[in-house]
Amino acid sequence: MFQRDYLLRMIEQAAQALARALRLFREQKQDEAEQQLASGYAALGLDPDLLGMLDAHTLRAQWGDEEMLAMAARLLLCDAELRLGRGDGGVAQRRFKAARKLHALLATANAELDAELERVSALVSPR
Repeated sequence: MFQRDYLLRMIEQAAQALARALRLFREQKQDEAEQQLASGYAALGLDPDLLGMLDAHTLRAQWGDEEMLAMAARLLLCDAELRLGRGDGGVAQRRFKAARKLHALLATANAELDAELERVSALVSPR
């Protein structure tokens, strides 16, 4: 019970940081948005570069909670969009691929995350 409560608090802190980052991103305050994303990653104890390097089995073993995986994917998608806005397409691609990898680990469908992946995919890899 305590562990689940702790996880939920971490996820809530990350969600709040993500909401602030999205607001700041819309306001064209990229530096502040990036700081909020860093806070979101820190709340979950995640390193975005490491998420892109780990294989699916390791990710599932270390961060197997569905809500945590989904939140990490959302942070990565926002980060990818921010990096695109800064002209850093390489990092944006890596963040998007890591988000897609986390999404694939989810056992239950997540329509909101599906839509967000589709939207960011069009930005990261335009046809």
